[in-house]
Amino acid sequence: DQMVDASKTRIVELAGKLGIPDEHCMVVVGSPKQEIIRVAGDLGADLIIVGTHGRHGLGKLLGSTAASVVNHAQCDVLAVRLQE
Repeated sequence: DQMVDASKTRIVELAGKLGIPDEHCMVVVGSPKQEIIRVAGDLGADLIIVGTHGRHGLGKLLGSTAASVVNHAQCDVLAVRLQE
């Protein structure tokens, strides 16, 4: 519970700096792969953006979470390479 509360506080602070309203912030507990897809479906999202480490080679291009989201989401998915 403490981790969830701390995460909520942090995400609201970050969103505030970016001009994102509190009501657009959420912390969800569960399997990232499943929860990203579920929440996108619940929201009727038309795009999911996920970060990936972009390591070399096709098999390593997407991490397991990003790859699962790409393969199972009902909407478009944009994988963005994260800087080290």
